[in-house]
Amino acid sequence: MSIFNTTSFVRQGNTENDIQLSSTDEISESVIHLSTTALRSIKIFTPDLEHKLYDNELFRQTLLSFCRGNRHAQIQILAADTSSAIHYGHQLIRLTQQLTSSMQIRNTPEEYQSTGISFLLIDRSSFIFKADSTKNTALESDCKHRTNRLVEFFTPAWEQAMQDPQTQRLRL
Repeated sequence: MSIFNTTSFVRQGNTENDIQLSSTDEISESVIHLSTTALRSIKIFTPDLEHKLYDNELFRQTLLSFCRGNRHAQIQILAADTSSAIHYGHQLIRLTQQLTSSMQIRNTPEEYQSTGISFLLIDRSSFIFKADSTKNTALESDCKHRTNRLVEFFTPAWEQAMQDPQTQRLRL
């Protein structure tokens, strides 16, 4: 049994303003758009840093601007496996090494890895949720109830997670 009930999550709270995203391009555009609205935090829960969504120059620039324009900016990324992202030079890896005080990638604790979900959470105000991280469909929403559920899921996972040593900047 998964520690996150996807079916009940999608149906709970205010669904009036939900936007169904049905392609990688739509999800990617939404990721960039929502990221530009961040005031304090961006949290990403992903199996492998999802190359098609997060490995592009526009997203990197958006995150860089967010961190440089806000001394309280915080970007937290939980990823189960970063090995292929490191091998292929994923932009988030390089950015994490550049923004060491405001951006961090940690390894998702094992008990959270079997959920199959992925999401981007902006502050405590909006999110993009993929019920199946392998599919090109997602839900964008500003439902406070579901946003809080994602925060409640992400926070203990983050607290249990260890920093990914492969993504840290090497200092000599």
